[in-house]
Amino acid sequence: MSLTSSHSPKLSLSGSYTSSLRLTKSEAQNIRHVRHSSLPKGLINSLNETTPLKVSEVNNVKEGSAEETGPDKPHELSLTLITTILVVTIGSSLQFGYGTGVMNNSQDIIMEYFHNQGKEYTVVQWSTTVSCYGIGGLMGSLLGPKVIGSHCGRRATLIVNNIFLVISSILISFAPQWWYQAIGRIFVGIVAGIATAVVPTYFSEISPIEIRGAIGTMHQLGITVGILVSQVLSTPSLHLLGSQDCWKWLFAVPVVCGMLEVIVLPFCPESPSYLYTTQGKAAARRALVRLQSEAVADEYLGYIQEETQSSTRDKGNISIIDLVRDRTLRKQLIVGITVQLMMQFSGIDAVFYYSTSVFKQAGVPDPALATTCLGIINVIVTIFAVRSMDSAGRKTLLTYSWYGMSTSFVLLTGSFILKDHGVAYMDQLSILATTGVIIFFAFGPGCVAWFIIAEIIPLYARDSAMALGIFVNWVANWLVAFSFPILMKHTQPYTFLIFVCTTTYFLYFTKRFVPETKGLTVSQLAAEFDAMPLYDC
Repeated sequence: MSLTSSHSPKLSLSGSYTSSLRLTKSEAQNIRHVRHSSLPKGLINSLNETTPLKVSEVNNVKEGSAEETGPDKPHELSLTLITTILVVTIGSSLQFGYGTGVMNNSQDIIMEYFHNQGKEYTVVQWSTTVSCYGIGGLMGSLLGPKVIGSHCGRRATLIVNNIFLVISSILISFAPQWWYQAIGRIFVGIVAGIATAVVPTYFSEISPIEIRGAIGTMHQLGITVGILVSQVLSTPSLHLLGSQDCWKWLFAVPVVCGMLEVIVLPFCPESPSYLYTTQGKAAARRALVRLQSEAVADEYLGYIQEETQSSTRDKGNISIIDLVRDRTLRKQLIVGITVQLMMQFSGIDAVFYYSTSVFKQAGVPDPALATTCLGIINVIVTIFAVRSMDSAGRKTLLTYSWYGMSTSFVLLTGSFILKDHGVAYMDQLSILATTGVIIFFAFGPGCVAWFIIAEIIPLYARDSAMALGIFVNWVANWLVAFSFPILMKHTQPYTFLIFVCTTTYFLYFTKRFVPETKGLTVSQLAAEFDAMPLYDC
């Protein structure tokens, strides 16, 4: 049940009864009936300005549908919320995507540039440079919420992150040797690692519950737009920046986006949850009024207050080691980390990092342009995924995504095998199969993985869980980025069979162990995990 209606009176109880109040299912239903009835003004006025009714006490019964958990009417987004989302998406999420895609079409251009200067740049060295992105991501995932974020909050962390962005652009653009670019890629990874650790949590904490999934998906949309922008600018046949003379300008584009964030984000509100724990109730309420509205500020403040007080009373903010030892969150942690692994071991980074090389081996006439076309499809599909996230549900999207990705990898493998036997149209089949991989990924793990930890982990453990989950994500990212070119060289045409196996297993895990989180609070999901038949060591 989502307490977000602008028409609902603020129900409060005074005295000692509030601390011991526990509602039965029928009593909770009666309260819902009262919310939507016409109460006399005198009665409404007598139920105000005292201790808010705890959200968990009204929400202690899990609701069964979106209609029950949603508000009375669609939430109207405030200009401040829209501005904050757009600025963070362009200034942080887009950097992740741009860093992921910019090296794909640029490989031949940059390597030839160094060779023309008489400097060595081998395939292994290039593979090392590309994979250093994952090493930086590991560092950024820890720096973001646990180091920088512990001192200055979500918003300030994203602003500080742009320092690493400028350093990375200088190192890559003016590298006298290949290993300068490798170090620059580490800094690019730090930027992306901080963004992936902070942005989903920030979006989750500033969003109305009923559209939390859609707003959370904006992070993935920013990533896909960043990938597309990098691919368009670096495609040689489009004659933009993909040339020997202009490739250095490719790494100035992220700096422009970062400066937008540095200029605008200080005028946007900090996370209300962070403000509540650091500056108090009044500061959190002011942020909620700006981000949402005066009408719903108290309702959301009640939810934050209840979760924060529960966290402080039960645990306080815990470290990663304490989180791993916490048996009450063991199942949530296993599911959250596994979903993070799903994103990388789905094989999507093999596509985003090396699709141009794959298409080249498949005999596609213009592999760089084909990669750019995939980027366009990726953005379009992600837009539809944003629209469906809060209607279809997270688990449903994940389930069908694994069916589609597994099938697409089977077709991609078949295209390579049959091409070696002279079967016609296999290059077209390889493009079609790769398109399928991207489409199904965008609807499932590409969107869900970024914010599911923030949905299932309580506030007191959220930063540690995000740091651990994103750390594992980047370990897998590095492993795929470094090993895939080597595997492709030695296992063609069977390279993608490994991803057939991983996506099939992820389908099983999703159907059995991943709960539906759409429209539910952390406390409601706790009951789901308690009943889950997941091994708890």
